[in-house]
Amino acid sequence: MDDRQLQRNLQSVGMACFAKYFGEFANNALPNRAVAEILREREGYTPGSCANRVSTARSIIGAGRAADALLMIAGASNVDYWTAEQAKALADGLATR
Repeated sequence: MDDRQLQRNLQSVGMACFAKYFGEFANNALPNRAVAEILREREGYTPGSCANRVSTARSIIGAGRAADALLMIAGASNVDYWTAEQAKALADGLATR
């Protein structure tokens, strides 16, 4: 996945969504359906949107681009302070693994 595709996929998931639910997306013990249901219940997204967000977020992680995505979020000017800080903390956590 190149940087352009990463940016496009991250926009599909939503930067705030990726940061907020990173733990769920990265948890392979949770099936896609379970994560999609969490998104639907907590955020009110449509079922199709939830399935797409989960699949796309997991493709970012599976491609080994999770830290890059989180750093993009941390440096984005269009995300709120909490989201940027959360993304930075998550990226820092991945770097220490």
